[in-house]
Amino acid sequence: MKTLKKYWKWLLVLALVILVCLANRQSLPEILREVGKTPPMVIGAACLLSAGYFLAEGAIIHYMTKRYRPEFTCREGISCALYCAFYRVATLGSGSGVAEIYYLNTRGIEAGTATGMSLVQYILHKVAVALYGITGFIILCIQGDAVVRSYRPQMVLGCILTALITAVLITAASGKKITARIFRLLDKKLKPGSKAEQKAHTFRKQAELCQQEGGVLLHDKKALLIVCLLDAVKLSCWYMVPWLLFAGTTSLSLPDTMLLTALIQTLAAVIPCPSGIGAVEYVFSLFFGTYVSGVSAVSASLVYRFATFLFPCIPGAALAWRHFRWNKKRRMDRIRNNNERAGSQR
Repeated sequence: MKTLKKYWKWLLVLALVILVCLANRQSLPEILREVGKTPPMVIGAACLLSAGYFLAEGAIIHYMTKRYRPEFTCREGISCALYCAFYRVATLGSGSGVAEIYYLNTRGIEAGTATGMSLVQYILHKVAVALYGITGFIILCIQGDAVVRSYRPQMVLGCILTALITAVLITAASGKKITARIFRLLDKKLKPGSKAEQKAHTFRKQAELCQQEGGVLLHDKKALLIVCLLDAVKLSCWYMVPWLLFAGTTSLSLPDTMLLTALIQTLAAVIPCPSGIGAVEYVFSLFFGTYVSGVSAVSASLVYRFATFLFPCIPGAALAWRHFRWNKKRRMDRIRNNNERAGSQR
């Protein structure tokens, strides 16, 4: 049972892949041929845009970390972003935050501070995704876009859910009075020592760390503005990728493609799938299938997944291995120094 819990995400993804292959078994060979026809230059350009995302992510980590450790470089921030990208793939999303906390802790940032930074960074990212996507929906609605006319009810529902989730995250980061009341109510309702009470205690600690770091950032308006702008830049790098993949095959302009991709990411985020695997591809194929053939839309979604999810894992894996060896050597040196110090005292 424990093994099943440990690998349930991978089993779910495997089941989704099998179901998708079975549902598209007639068109699957054509989809794979379409993927194979994608010019290497286009795939390379898509990967470069994806690299731009992680450069901006690294800049955010650097900017938020240098307040506590001024010698923390932008290069270390980019390495941290790619390190987390590897664990995002290895754990299907759940381990990337822990990986960032661990990486920063090995660079001299206290675990509590690193946790607060990671949580605030996550919330600001989610807020940026939501605002970008909802803005895309509004603009495409005004333009009378074909895909909006076809799927307006689903889009409205998705945007409402996104807005609610965003409101909860913002409250967790800044609403000290509201969260205090919620946790006091939970303390009264939950049985002491129960699993639910332990989880509530964990959430309380995370909320406190998040509010502490969030308070620091909210008081520094310039820092908050820079982080928000970097979030917009990094998301834009990903949202430009479909325009490269569909260049010459659709009438969509670059801004419209970016807004539609932003909407796709926003709506896919409310579907409970590990790392959005399956959800992004489904919504991507559904919406872009309005402008191109279904085969082209599905093949483009696979290339998009490779560029934004799998490609960053390659340098991330190399950095994770290098960090593992560096940290192992650091621990061994520390043990040796302690042994030498103990020997000299004798």
